[in-house]
Amino acid sequence: MADGTAIDNRWYATTALAGVAGMPTTSRNVNARAQREGWTSRLRAAQGGGREYAFSSLPATTQAALLMRERGSLQALGMQGAVEQLVQARHTPDALASARQALENASQKRKDEATERLHAVLAVEALCGTGAAMMQARALVAAQLQQRQVKGASVASLARWQAMVDGAPRADWLALLLPAYVGRTAEAACDPQAWEWYKSYWLTRRQPTYAETYRRLHEIAADKGWAIPTGKTLQRRIEREIDPHVATLLREGPEAAAHRTPVQQRDRSVFGAGEAVNGDGLKFDKLWVKFEDGEILNTATAWFWQDLRTNRVLAWRLGKTENTDLFRLATYDLTGVCAPAHVWIDNTTVAANKEMTAGAKGRHRHKAKAADGLGLLLMLGMDPHFTNPDKEAGNPGAKPVERAFGIGGLHSEVANNPQLINRGYNKATAIPVEELRAVVAFEVARFNARTERRTAECRGVLSFDQAWENAAAERPPRVLADSQRRMLLMSRESVRVDRDHGTVWLKAGRSQYDKNRYWCESLARHAGHELVAHFDPENLSAGIHLYSLDGRYLFPADHLPGRAYNDRAAGREDNKLRQRLIKLNKKAAAETQRLSQHERDKLYRESTQQPVPPKRQRNGNVVTAHFQKPANPARDAQRATGTDGGLTALDKAALAYMDRMRKDSF
Repeated sequence: MADGTAIDNRWYATTALAGVAGMPTTSRNVNARAQREGWTSRLRAAQGGGREYAFSSLPATTQAALLMRERGSLQALGMQGAVEQLVQARHTPDALASARQALENASQKRKDEATERLHAVLAVEALCGTGAAMMQARALVAAQLQQRQVKGASVASLARWQAMVDGAPRADWLALLLPAYVGRTAEAACDPQAWEWYKSYWLTRRQPTYAETYRRLHEIAADKGWAIPTGKTLQRRIEREIDPHVATLLREGPEAAAHRTPVQQRDRSVFGAGEAVNGDGLKFDKLWVKFEDGEILNTATAWFWQDLRTNRVLAWRLGKTENTDLFRLATYDLTGVCAPAHVWIDNTTVAANKEMTAGAKGRHRHKAKAADGLGLLLMLGMDPHFTNPDKEAGNPGAKPVERAFGIGGLHSEVANNPQLINRGYNKATAIPVEELRAVVAFEVARFNARTERRTAECRGVLSFDQAWENAAAERPPRVLADSQRRMLLMSRESVRVDRDHGTVWLKAGRSQYDKNRYWCESLARHAGHELVAHFDPENLSAGIHLYSLDGRYLFPADHLPGRAYNDRAAGREDNKLRQRLIKLNKKAAAETQRLSQHERDKLYRESTQQPVPPKRQRNGNVVTAHFQKPANPARDAQRATGTDGGLTALDKAALAYMDRMRKDSF
């Protein structure tokens, strides 16, 4: 055989032979027997010296024991032979592929049994290669297997296993020796209707236990005469036949089913310090808070901005509820630290409001209109990115700031601050809002300063503050000018300029008598057009700033307050303003229209060579000229002869009136 020479060349020291089947238990006795039986030996070159003995000179029982003990070497020797080119009919490619697939799907116990059979077959083959008879080799190997209490070990089994692999490639012997027995597969009898009821009842959102489901099934089966197995059998059938994802969806809901899918891991080191932020609102619903106006609420909410690269909380703002103004003012605080290029927020009505995010891609809140213009974030160079707040199709916890609110995060740290212990649990123990703001500021500082953070940037050593300092030193964050930041102190609203008077009206707030109205002279140029007004919601009488829809600043406009109907002083002031404007407009008109009508007509006549019109003859006064009628030859002839038979009564009256006026003028 191809591997017989390799086995003949193997040598064993007395320490390796002592205690093996057919050998004495001590090295000294092994040497004594070797001398008596004349085993082939040689000096041992390894450390310790002594003699070692050839495998071929050892007793057959010992050879079989050594072959079965050295499974790894034996398997390597068995794989050395060339793969046979001719495969018997029962070892077709399809049959071999099926055997490989069965091996891959088999349990580890069956794989171990197949490995044991392979070692036994290879051991018999190796013994035959040393000159032992086939039956003798099988008897020796079977004895070793029985000694280790291997299941089914016998000479007949070895012959059967050898027949299973005859003519097949050595690489497929393990698959072909796989036991065909897979255990008991018969199922206890179960009525189909009983199984459907059991399955459908267990797969409900109430999440009944296996025991409860089986007890109710047993009651129904007793009445219907259904044959049902034991509860454990039905439980195993559920685990075997029902997909875990389906079970989670039906018992726990879509949100839980979505959590069974792996989440995406993203590398945030691509951003610099302050280049990308994420934000969200956190409601302190466990605390009753007394605000400046005396109102006591348990809806106090803070909006937090967190740096994406370092996880540091950069800015926050506390208010009564989560609203657009809270989001806007927190962004103003953020720009005091950095001006991010990317902003990740939820696609909610508060975060995706038109004032801050109009014109952003992926915004699906509120109806988009051309008149919305650009939101403040886009005007300041911050590109909003919206996460999906839907718990089934999206992942609301995808933003790192969400994890900063959880256990051991800002919410629990603020609520458990020693200063607030035993306070704020009802209206009588409400916490003043200024005190809550101080506690939030303290806890945010603690949150950022905590060391040994297990993030990629902190590496289990640094704090968020230290990570921010390192990242900022590497790439300083972008900042805004004060004039740019002031835009965030003002609210935003789309307005239309009145066509007649050039005024704009705000929907936000009301003055004493009506809506707030604003005007300036430059608004006349934009009559009927849509503009964007920026204003301070806390001081609507301070005027507004107007921008075009594409974000260009135009001009400010003054507040026009409403007046009482009988306010005469206000009426006089309004008349003065009106007269002043009329004078200014007349002066501007004179400057604009420098050529008189006579000069315009003269230039046009000279350019077109039109004839000069005859000069009009004027009577003695304006009244005469006014009542003078066009030339009429018939009438004029009658006047010349002194007859007036052709004159109507109206003509006579007009002539009489003209004569009186002529006399009066002289």
